[in-house]
Amino acid sequence: MKVTVITGLNIGPKQLIEQQKNDKTLKRYWELVDKPKEGKPQFIIKNGILYRKYENGDVKRIQLIVPSVLREKVVSLAHDTLLSGHRGASKTLKSVQQEFYITL
Repeated sequence: MKVTVITGLNIGPKQLIEQQKNDKTLKRYWELVDKPKEGKPQFIIKNGILYRKYENGDVKRIQLIVPSVLREKVVSLAHDTLLSGHRGASKTLKSVQQEFYITL
């Protein structure tokens, strides 16, 4: 997965990496990189960007880990875009979680 710019956020990979590294809420995920546990999600780095990788049966996902300063904007973009259909909060969050890992 190559990140050039996150549409709607006006942020490139360098800024994303910096925000992920400076986000204290993501510290534990950085510490879990390359420490896989059986049946648990893995945390990996690709091109300096932190991702969550997990498998659940046939479902395999690699999710971009969203820094706290961008979480609200990511969810807002998913809800407010023309293609979203203005779904409810739970459906919007489920849709966002297909591509992004947002810690609460």
